[in-house]
Amino acid sequence: MNFIKLSLTIFFIFFLSYSNASAEDAIKERISPVGQVCIEGQECALDSSPKEASSSDGRLGKEVYEGTCATCHEIGLAGAPKFGDRLSWGEIPKEEVSHLVETVTNGLNAMPPMGMCFDCSDEELSRAIQYMLDSLN
Repeated sequence: MNFIKLSLTIFFIFFLSYSNASAEDAIKERISPVGQVCIEGQECALDSSPKEASSSDGRLGKEVYEGTCATCHEIGLAGAPKFGDRLSWGEIPKEEVSHLVETVTNGLNAMPPMGMCFDCSDEELSRAIQYMLDSLN
């Protein structure tokens, strides 16, 4: 019986000291600086030159559609025009893509602003819209 008590005591002492060390490490990590000052000419400044964005940056229309739009447009949820179903789209395909991007950005009927793709650029929305319109042909 004494052996069990001694074993449990040693286990709890080890457990408490280990969890305390983990907590201290977590605190150190949380309060560590998030950045560093780097003066021009120093080695660290040479690695951080801004990169120019190319026109090909961003997700493809299919990626945006599958990641966000398909939730509603695949089954016509809440009156959304169905993907690939020309009849459900009505006169929408005749509109300019730029106008459709504006509509998606502001939301329409049950579709929330940005169509729930809050990190999409206008170009990505345009690609997603064009992808959906291309499915009607």
